[in-house]
Amino acid sequence: MTLILPFMYQMVGGFDVVRDPRDIAFYASLLLASFTVCKTATSVHWGILSDRIGRRPVILLGLLGNLLTFVLFGVSKSFTWALVARSLNGLFTGNTIATKSMIAEISDDSNRSYMMAMLPLMWNLGTMLGGAIGGLFVDP
Repeated sequence: MTLILPFMYQMVGGFDVVRDPRDIAFYASLLLASFTVCKTATSVHWGILSDRIGRRPVILLGLLGNLLTFVLFGVSKSFTWALVARSLNGLFTGNTIATKSMIAEISDDSNRSYMMAMLPLMWNLGTMLGGAIGGLFVDP
């Protein structure tokens, strides 16, 4: 999610939908909100699917979907395609619930608290690195 933040202002400003520079924040927030809404709407469904077909296929499908939707977002030439790509990215990111379930299943009482504590640590590390990596692509 934070990977796109450094260059989102310039990207949205280049779309045809923006008539006034003050509108950029509104359209950028729509892109961010679409991701979060779609992730929230699909998390439970990904969990149910992972109970049916297994954690590994759901996690791999989510990772593949994230890869493809990030590429689609990166090559978007219009706000509509960027919105579609971010929404699809949110749909595929809802599978994080399967990751948490998998960690709970593969751990035991001796290491479960450590493994569960690593989840927010890695999330925060990814948030920091995502912004830094995204900053490298602001104006390559």
